[in-house]
Amino acid sequence: MTAMASHRLQEAVYTALSEDTNLQAYVSGVYDEAPLNASYPYVAMGDTTVRPTDLKDRGGANINFDITVWSNDPSQMQVKELLEKVDSALDNAELPLIGYDLITLRLQNAGVVRQWNEEGSLYRGRLTYGALVYALES
Repeated sequence: MTAMASHRLQEAVYTALSEDTNLQAYVSGVYDEAPLNASYPYVAMGDTTVRPTDLKDRGGANINFDITVWSNDPSQMQVKELLEKVDSALDNAELPLIGYDLITLRLQNAGVVRQWNEEGSLYRGRLTYGALVYALES
């Protein structure tokens, strides 16, 4: 149950970000896993952890997941601005989850780190969200 809940949440988050015109105006794409030749900046789904949180009458899950933003801009500002756009797209969003009720979706933390590759420096932004979902009552 918990794996499917995580899958349904990722589908809803991916759709919300892919259809957000404010975000799409600034990124080359939103990816589950970015292709090797993806143009910067872009958004990608990150790590996910799931913990069962069942009720007496239905299954539930606490899901923590990351969304990453990648930029090769020489400043951190582009990543920070894109983190804000991602958070705006998800803040108080009514995300439809097939077979589940989304009880809460909250930003838990965010950060930006500089990384290096063969072309120079990159900035990676990370937003970590926590969600509580329960299976729909049958």
